[in-house]
Amino acid sequence: MRQRSLLQLAIVSLILIFFVACFSFAGVNAAPHLNIGAGARSLGMGGAFTAIADDATSTVWNPAGLSVAEDLTFTLATERLDFDRKHNFMAAVKKLGAKSALGFSVISFGVGGIEERLTKDDISAKSTFDYSMNAFSLSYGQSLGRINLGTSLQLLTDQFSVDTDKRVNGFGGVNIGLLGHLYADTVSYGVVLKNLFGSISESSLPVVLDLGVAFSLLERNVVTFAVDLEREFVGIEESTTSACVGVEYLVGNTFSIRGGTKATSDRMSLYGGFGVNVAGLQVDYAIKLADNSEHKLNDSGNTHLMSLSYRY
Repeated sequence: MRQRSLLQLAIVSLILIFFVACFSFAGVNAAPHLNIGAGARSLGMGGAFTAIADDATSTVWNPAGLSVAEDLTFTLATERLDFDRKHNFMAAVKKLGAKSALGFSVISFGVGGIEERLTKDDISAKSTFDYSMNAFSLSYGQSLGRINLGTSLQLLTDQFSVDTDKRVNGFGGVNIGLLGHLYADTVSYGVVLKNLFGSISESSLPVVLDLGVAFSLLERNVVTFAVDLEREFVGIEESTTSACVGVEYLVGNTFSIRGGTKATSDRMSLYGGFGVNVAGLQVDYAIKLADNSEHKLNDSGNTHLMSLSYRY
């Protein structure tokens, strides 16, 4: 009875916060890289991870999953995107007790060697400059039995090195998540609100709503199916609603094969990957194939992602 009351209170609170924060849409996304995600395991499943989050990447996907992670968990990930953009992720989770955990993560996004030109027709670069943005997140997760709650606070730094090394700081917002389990943990569900009240350089970060459900089958060799729906509340012409579907086949807690897709009304991305776990040390690889998009300029080729995790 107590857990049911807490769940009802949590759901009502999420709904109220959602309507208060989303009454006005953000004009642009001031930090789009925050929605890329983190970790080769989750991205190998197409980003369908809201209802699965059980490792250090929970600090990004769903902070409610922190209390599900092992006692001490680390994750390092790196990804090279199109146009020489770099996306790096580092996170650590530590249990505070049997039912709570604390997490810390850093997302680093940047581009180096950008050519500076006086006009768009200028074929000779006068000089080069760099751009970087970092997001620092402190997260907390609490277990209430079969219901888990979590929250994260984010701080942002934004720096262009054109004629100045001035750095702009901002508040990345608050993330609030819920993760629950049903039917002897064979079914899980998750709800996350991201970037609440976030802004930087006088631009607001759009609120993001993620809903997810996951199903686990078999016992020794576990098959997990996951589905996510995401809505980004930002005033742009492109579709801001996406659906993610992913699957993971785990063989004896040692080897994993993954696949997934992420689709909007005008774009579809395919993902795949695998992972190897030896004595708590896990290496994951993921690949994102070139987008099948109506906008040919967005077809930037395949993207590769590597991550290294350790659970103790």
